[in-house]
Amino acid sequence: MDAAMLQRTKKSQMLEDHGDKDRAYRFKVLLPNGTSVCLTFQNPKPSMPFGDFIQRLEEEYSLTYRQFSSGKRKRDIDWKSGRLFLEDANDRKIRGEMNFKNFKPHECHILKLHDGSHESAYTFENMWDLTPVTDILKELPEEYTFETALADLIDNSLQAVWANDRRHKKLISVDVADDVISIFDTGPGMDGSDENSIGKDGCFTSQIFKRTGDRGQTSVLNVMASMEGIIKLVTSTLEESPLGALPFFGMFGYGGPLASMQLGRHALVSSKTKDSRKVYTLHLDREALLTGSNSNIQKKRRGSDSDSNWKVEIFKPKSKLDISHLQCKLKDIYFPYVQCDEESKSGKTITPVNFEVNGVDLAEIEGGEIAITNVHSCNGPDFVLQLHFSCKQDSMTISPDSKAYTQANARLKCVYFPMVEGKENIEKILERLESDGCGTSENFETYSRVSIRRLGRLLPDARWARLPFMEFKQKKGDKADLLKICCLRVKCFIETDAGFNPTPSKTNLAHHSPFTTSLRNLGNQPLENEKDVRIKIYRDGNQLTLSQLKKEYEDWILQMHERYDDEAHCGEDQPVLVVSPANKKALRISAEVARVHKSLKRKGVTWKCGQKIKLFRGACAGVHNNNVYATIEYFLLEGLEGDPGGEPLSLSVDKGCILKINNGDTSLDIRDSLSVPVSVIDSGKCVAVESNEWDNQLEKQRQKSPSTIDLLDAEECQELGVDGKPSIPEE
Repeated sequence: MDAAMLQRTKKSQMLEDHGDKDRAYRFKVLLPNGTSVCLTFQNPKPSMPFGDFIQRLEEEYSLTYRQFSSGKRKRDIDWKSGRLFLEDANDRKIRGEMNFKNFKPHECHILKLHDGSHESAYTFENMWDLTPVTDILKELPEEYTFETALADLIDNSLQAVWANDRRHKKLISVDVADDVISIFDTGPGMDGSDENSIGKDGCFTSQIFKRTGDRGQTSVLNVMASMEGIIKLVTSTLEESPLGALPFFGMFGYGGPLASMQLGRHALVSSKTKDSRKVYTLHLDREALLTGSNSNIQKKRRGSDSDSNWKVEIFKPKSKLDISHLQCKLKDIYFPYVQCDEESKSGKTITPVNFEVNGVDLAEIEGGEIAITNVHSCNGPDFVLQLHFSCKQDSMTISPDSKAYTQANARLKCVYFPMVEGKENIEKILERLESDGCGTSENFETYSRVSIRRLGRLLPDARWARLPFMEFKQKKGDKADLLKICCLRVKCFIETDAGFNPTPSKTNLAHHSPFTTSLRNLGNQPLENEKDVRIKIYRDGNQLTLSQLKKEYEDWILQMHERYDDEAHCGEDQPVLVVSPANKKALRISAEVARVHKSLKRKGVTWKCGQKIKLFRGACAGVHNNNVYATIEYFLLEGLEGDPGGEPLSLSVDKGCILKINNGDTSLDIRDSLSVPVSVIDSGKCVAVESNEWDNQLEKQRQKSPSTIDLLDAEECQELGVDGKPSIPEE
């Protein structure tokens, strides 16, 4: 054996010896009279005589029964019966000796004791201590709503069905009635075994999470792969994951019992694995939890040997749900898992998971904000960025043995929603949502321009404003006004991996996380508390600086505007064409051809030349300190861009805008008039003025005009009978 091999062998032996130093075997034993007892064996020998195990069990039972008995008489257990045997969750019988090698250390294994009596119990008391969650149950945060709690349970199901291979259907079914809500999935299920325990740690979560390790650790989820294409958390094909990231949700949220008790007064959880012929059920009661009582587990022989499933039923729901609204809401939250179009090589829609609500497949419904939004986006190329974040250990709350840098990844996809026939597509989205009963209090200006998904799951309260690189408030130059208009037509869809943590309710990204702060500040120079976070920005495989990011985003917006915005039909009358104007800068245009209209229709309202208007303070450049009253003179449309020319109230008519036609050449001389972007009409910062208000402003203007004193000459004094000589006061 060479030296290297010998060293590896010694190291392996050392690890094995170290691992053997501290081994604890824990058992939860279900007894024939319906009670249960916990046993722990610290560093036992490889095997133990069966009688010694039973003696230890009897002693622990006597101690537990004396301390915690409710007073209700339980039937006696025949500890001396010659027919005593133990049975594990997979129906394997244990007699003769207890072989600890058949059990994993540091986990809880559930066994059932039989004493030969036909009066064997199927319901067991004192199974799990749920008291740690009851304090939280009394004071859940406001954002943990009825729908949020329902999504918390569905997260468990989604996580579970992901463990199914291609031969087994991935199905999640939600049924809502007035008296009960049920959630069913075809995941691996849970039973009484150690890794699949239906009541482990007081919370029922999916089997897939139990296999992935400790609830409190995220290190495995923070190992990120290549930045090529869509962010990948784990190497997987598209058919295995619509986002290249497994849906590990279990370490966040409030868990099954809390979610169930937020929905109703009672809950019944039923589960079966492929390896077990038993169906395990867990009973939860809100009042019992609050008073410190324990839950019950029951197992029954039913169901086939080949299937597995999990079902939770919530009785006496606290709220009534609109089924149509719920279907749309759940489709929004889990959209990439319901249907995934963008990464399909065949062009067909992929349905990674079958989601049903009251028997309706969510992939077949047309409603929901995401589906409606997709319909109204343009067909042009999206502006897609890949971001890689890394942070020093001392900036993150992580364990000392973690890596020196914590990492995270995000994909940003900016989508353009053009104006079509004079109407903003975002307004059409809001109108459709309102008509479908899914409307919000948002309007065109306040509509969220950022939405966020973590591992494909929507964070519904993460409705952010535009990120800094998407803003053009400080932009100056010929295209400034156009960019300020067009940036309102962009929405950014952000996908993050598990490096980003959500809030406990899974409704938003964790507010004080350095990665969240850096993402929200993308486009600005890093703040003081962001200096330990490093961001790499990629587009089409090329790394960008902040200045390159802003320039490429600006170019993309102008490209989308030129291709897809349809404002040409806004004019209500036959236009006059102005070709190659010499005063492009004054007109604030760059095209060689512009159209001059006397009538314009926006959002169903017609605006005409000569109409009196009021521009609110801050509406546009030139209107800063006060409201401005003006008269519309002309509407100038440059290709797809519109600017109405306005003559301020204080401007005399002879200094206003003039449309000249000389020898067939047309020109528009703006002179002292004010050029106002047509977007002020869309924003509501320009309103028509009634004659009374206009007259009042004229009177105010007249009163502000400077007064004059005319001196009379001798002839005028004579005509007026005025002496004209200065009077001398008498002494």
